[in-house]
Amino acid sequence: MKHIAYKNLYKSSKALYGELHPKTIWYKLCKSPILAPLTLLGVFYKIIMHGYKSLQRAIIVYSIERKFNEFVKINSDKKVSDFIKPIALYLPQFHTIPENDEWWGKGFTEWTNVKKATPLYKGHYQPHIPHEDIGYYDLSDVNVMRKQVKMAKEYGVYGFCFYYYHFANGKRLLEKPVNNYLQAKDIDFPFCFAWANENWTRNWDGGNKEVIMPQDYSEENILHLLKDMIPAFKDERYIKIDKKPVLLVYRAEIIPEIKTIVDKWREIIKHNGFEGIYLISMQNFEENNPYTMGFDAAVEFAPRVSKNIITKQKMISREEAIETNASFITMDQILKKLTYRPKSSFPRIKCVCPSWDNTPRRGKTGSRIILDSSVSKFAEFYKRAIKETIANDFPADGLLFINAWNEWGEGTHLEPDKKHGYQLLETIKGIMEKTITRLKNDKL
Repeated sequence: MKHIAYKNLYKSSKALYGELHPKTIWYKLCKSPILAPLTLLGVFYKIIMHGYKSLQRAIIVYSIERKFNEFVKINSDKKVSDFIKPIALYLPQFHTIPENDEWWGKGFTEWTNVKKATPLYKGHYQPHIPHEDIGYYDLSDVNVMRKQVKMAKEYGVYGFCFYYYHFANGKRLLEKPVNNYLQAKDIDFPFCFAWANENWTRNWDGGNKEVIMPQDYSEENILHLLKDMIPAFKDERYIKIDKKPVLLVYRAEIIPEIKTIVDKWREIIKHNGFEGIYLISMQNFEENNPYTMGFDAAVEFAPRVSKNIITKQKMISREEAIETNASFITMDQILKKLTYRPKSSFPRIKCVCPSWDNTPRRGKTGSRIILDSSVSKFAEFYKRAIKETIANDFPADGLLFINAWNEWGEGTHLEPDKKHGYQLLETIKGIMEKTITRLKNDKL
């Protein structure tokens, strides 16, 4: 029975501290004394690999810093905003629609989840309450979007990337804010689309359980999607690279025969007077090479961290961690995973996030939470992403995505709240107005 106790101690220690923590190693040896010699060999191997990866990362950091410093010598007095175009992902689900009334109850919007969120442990920042300057707005009112654009422009955001919901039989949802935006020609602000191409489920996490609005990946429906977007592509405000409209796809890898579809998309787009289309796959669950799907580039989706390295941390007690049934991660882990990466064989666009906490959507049934979100760590994340974008020769014309402008239900938003006010927006503005030399001299 003793080895069972040590086995449980090993599991809890690994969850709290990580695989190579002395406590974890000790409990692992104790859980199976007979296999201890082999276990030690495995530990030594992991330590060696850890050292190798640390050295590899140091070399990558040196290479990025060297290339960035060379750029600084030529562009020392120019501003960051001369080269970097931050685009904030934008969720349109802040207005009522008949489908949500049917599925979730009369009057449901994203605010419904945000308001009902409760703390899961001591010190947990929930609910997120919007700053009085914005309140619990209704996106069916285009004046709200005018106000958002004014705020975004003032603080250095280049444009919005609207999630686009198109399902089976050409059915669109949450389209009213985007349609209003397109009709309001006085709103002078760049935008593009990200097709949210998963099934709409009751799971809220992209799973396939309880599908309430299915996708249809038939050629007819997917070609209809592109044709549906073409009027927006022709809008002068639509973001283009080399005169090609930019389109993101949330999970391109799950679309059957995607390369064939892409070839036909390119035919349609040229038939409509464009020189082509610039397709970007979003790397949130997998890191597929976009070229194999016929795409032009990929964008990271922060905080893109696979489940196997999400760990419960000492920032909350072991009892609280177990009781919440949530997964926890630190910003340090995210920075290690998503910054100073080896240069890819394809254009890989950086993406940053200020925080993450989807408790409003998931509650106690599997929330993912960044425990140590802060304005200063977001600033570090953002500056690293800029340096990497510059060092990698500006993939996709210097675009840099931020997750997100208003994902209140996932606890990541640039819009001001009562706790932080305008600090995140002020951080972006401050960095965008820096000269390249000042950015170089910032300690990261």
